[in-house]
Amino acid sequence: MFTTFPSTSPRGLLAGALALLAAAALVAGCGGGGVGSGGTGGFASGPITGFGSVIVGGVRFDDRNAEVEDLDGQRRSRDELRLGMTVDIDSSAITNAATGATATANRIRFESELSGPVGLVDVAGGSFTLLGQRVTVDASTVFDEGLNGGLAGLNTGQPVEIYAVFDAAAQRYRATRVEPAAVALGLRLRGPLAAVDTTAQTLRVGSVSYRYAGASGVPAGLAAGQFVRLRLEAELLPTPRWVVRSFGTALRPWADADDVKVEGLITAFGSATSFSVNGRLVDASGAGLGGGAGLAAGVRVEVEGNLRGGVLRATRVVIKSDDEVRNRGFEIEGSITAVAAGGGGFVVRGVTVNTTRTDLRYENGTAAQLTVGRRVEVRGVLAADRRSVDATRISFR
Repeated sequence: MFTTFPSTSPRGLLAGALALLAAAALVAGCGGGGVGSGGTGGFASGPITGFGSVIVGGVRFDDRNAEVEDLDGQRRSRDELRLGMTVDIDSSAITNAATGATATANRIRFESELSGPVGLVDVAGGSFTLLGQRVTVDASTVFDEGLNGGLAGLNTGQPVEIYAVFDAAAQRYRATRVEPAAVALGLRLRGPLAAVDTTAQTLRVGSVSYRYAGASGVPAGLAAGQFVRLRLEAELLPTPRWVVRSFGTALRPWADADDVKVEGLITAFGSATSFSVNGRLVDASGAGLGGGAGLAAGVRVEVEGNLRGGVLRATRVVIKSDDEVRNRGFEIEGSITAVAAGGGGFVVRGVTVNTTRTDLRYENGTAAQLTVGRRVEVRGVLAADRRSVDATRISFR
């Protein structure tokens, strides 16, 4: 049973959001949208932190035979997957061993939260605006190889695509990856509704209002708390603003699964046993939280459990600090495809790896053996340029 609150209170709005999510889950559980009924496989959701197998939430997913899709359901290549992308992975059951958790990925879906032209850049504040929204970057935000200079290298009007999580406490997006956007992608935004005015036909995401009069695909019962996916258009007259041209599918149905691991921010909080992560309903009544101290909107968590009818039934909920996320670093395994002239770095799985740290450790080989075609396993941290990885350990395979 989920806790309810008076609808006029701020907490009541959050409870309303959870009720909407529960209703959506119930509809999905009745057979719509490909939701199973008693799945025994695995599932993970979160940013990619490594390759060799695709690593999400500390689980290594063998992606060799996985179907890869983008936000529009179009088939893509696994070679297009990049560090920091936020993904959903349907898989076999997750196996835990002394060497770590593993599974075989059946389908990988990557989906960004925003795409459009850069607005104002605040280097000192570690943020920029996009479609009116504030997007923050930190030491764990990955910038694409094609973007020089990190945050300081972004220019007003430059089209970018952002993989991110929405911070409900600060009403902003926290970027996990920033990359150039294809013009054809258009202006897109996904996030939770903070408010809806059905009379004026306006909605608010974060602190920004958008007019949706004349938009296609308007969801029935549009209300605060819903996650929406919007295609926008710039309207210059009578005053400059962003307007909604169409609504898309914001949250695709999740199939039933026994082994689930989800990482993200709490986007709506009703109680320690009833909240949502990245817009998805979590029933934590069986997680043994001991009061749930520290849980609140905007808090980063890692949730383990099972999926039934679109509801994540948690058996374990762990709060993750920004330092923990930053310090876990990245792992890349594969064959070297290029080596920098004069040494100092190489490329594997599309990631540039630097070998300049004084504490870099080699296992089963030496720096002289870093040659094209050689298979290596790299552990490292995001470099100062936020586009490459500084290796802390290189093992030869």
